[in-house]
Amino acid sequence: MRRLALALPLIAFAPAAHAERLTTAPLPPQPIVGGAPVEACGWPTTVHLDGCTGTLVHPELVVFAAHCMFFAGGQGPATADFGETVDTLARQVPTAGCTMFPGWVPDETQFGNDVAFCTLAEAVTDVPIVPVLMGCETDVLMPDQEITLVGFGLDDTFSFGTKNEVVTTINGFEGPEINVGGNGTSSCNGDSGGPAYVQLPDGSWRVFGITSRGTSASCDDPSIYGLIHSHVEWIETESGLDITPCHDSADGTWNPGEDCGGFPLTPGIGETSWDQGCGALRLSGPSATCGDPFMEDTGSTGQADTGLDESGGSSSDGGSTDTGLPGGTASGSTGPLEGTTGDATTGNTAPEDDPDTVITCSCSTDAPVPRPLALLLLLFLPAIRRR
Repeated sequence: MRRLALALPLIAFAPAAHAERLTTAPLPPQPIVGGAPVEACGWPTTVHLDGCTGTLVHPELVVFAAHCMFFAGGQGPATADFGETVDTLARQVPTAGCTMFPGWVPDETQFGNDVAFCTLAEAVTDVPIVPVLMGCETDVLMPDQEITLVGFGLDDTFSFGTKNEVVTTINGFEGPEINVGGNGTSSCNGDSGGPAYVQLPDGSWRVFGITSRGTSASCDDPSIYGLIHSHVEWIETESGLDITPCHDSADGTWNPGEDCGGFPLTPGIGETSWDQGCGALRLSGPSATCGDPFMEDTGSTGQADTGLDESGGSSSDGGSTDTGLPGGTASGSTGPLEGTTGDATTGNTAPEDDPDTVITCSCSTDAPVPRPLALLLLLFLPAIRRR
């Protein structure tokens, strides 16, 4: 059954510091549709953030969407919540501070910068990190590439607060962002800020996207994701943390460190428990995705058990690559994605001057509305159609 996200009046409050920049209220939220709840300990780096979703990309840092800041009084979420449901959390970690990309406002000219991060008051050292897609690895972002979306948003039953996953594909680029999903597999209300994951040919996974908004009022239709790698230099400069163990942040140059390896091969499969930090049992060896692997002083890196046969396939499934989802396999690349700085390549994008184009975001309608701090915004969303 086709499910619609209703265009309802939205009231939001923002602190005085943002009053002069905030000219429209944050758009309504978005969920994972067409998928299923994750297994226990599945995708453990996907966290709940005060009605939105985020991703742990470093033991001390979570990335999410800038528009989610407005649903926490402009200060950002107070905790990062780990687990499979918001009602039965495995753990809560306080945030030390949250920052959104400078000058971002909910205006379509700024959508590519719908990015924020929180540093954590306590380092999460036992949960295996799925690293950010960087450098030559971004070549995998092509039409029809299989990806996995994860989030705590609304599902097909209109329920919020359960971590769901869905396998879908990339449609194409829309300027600095990427268009994914559709035909009943997409993100929805409450998935805002959440991740899009992709599996590389060596079997390991990367996170590349941040849920920003939908392309229509229906959560069955495609969603728009911001690209993390475009904001890595800003994140590292602001936080003082290195979130790219294999690359330089400024230009994505291959520069592996000792932490460039040992990445989860099956992050979607709960191989352990939260008492063990959802530790992955199957890890990649030293990464060589864009060049030579990190070499120890002895000249030998050693080799972690990757769970892959010599052809690069999973030894447990006869050569197909394990996606981390039961019975799933990652699609191969079909060619470079054109138009990475211009229009989408899918042909389903409205012209920039299309007056009927309306964009919906992916924040939770169940998120608490912050108390008045300075500015009351009241908007009625117009009738919309998919672009």
